[in-house]
Amino acid sequence: MTAWGNGIVKIGSVYTAGGDYEAVAQTHIKQIYAFGDSTVLFKPTLASADQFRGSFGEAMSFFAGGEVPEDGGFAIAPDTKVRLENEGTLVNGEMAMAMCNYFSPKTDGSEAKVEYTFGGERMNDGSAKFILH
Repeated sequence: MTAWGNGIVKIGSVYTAGGDYEAVAQTHIKQIYAFGDSTVLFKPTLASADQFRGSFGEAMSFFAGGEVPEDGGFAIAPDTKVRLENEGTLVNGEMAMAMCNYFSPKTDGSEAKVEYTFGGERMNDGSAKFILH
């Protein structure tokens, strides 16, 4: 969960600095999510018109903008830091699920609060990646 939050901050920081935030977002998604390794059930909390994102490209659009018209790029906000308050975690064999609140202070002093549910699974290479968001 910490790596997920740190990745969000990094994407926004690179965007603000005028860097290649899309490359950073791609790396983040590939490291954190199981696209290409497993089915990923991805339903961004902030999505409304196109609620479900079943592909890497659609997830990329949510994080950095692009493929899905309603996306402005969640991760390019930018967030100055991310705080996750975990409500609970369930672990069953090679899978785990967690529900949390996500808080992110913005550069204008406001703070966003979003509810999340994440599910992870151990991949064949031993890494753990999200299969539910």
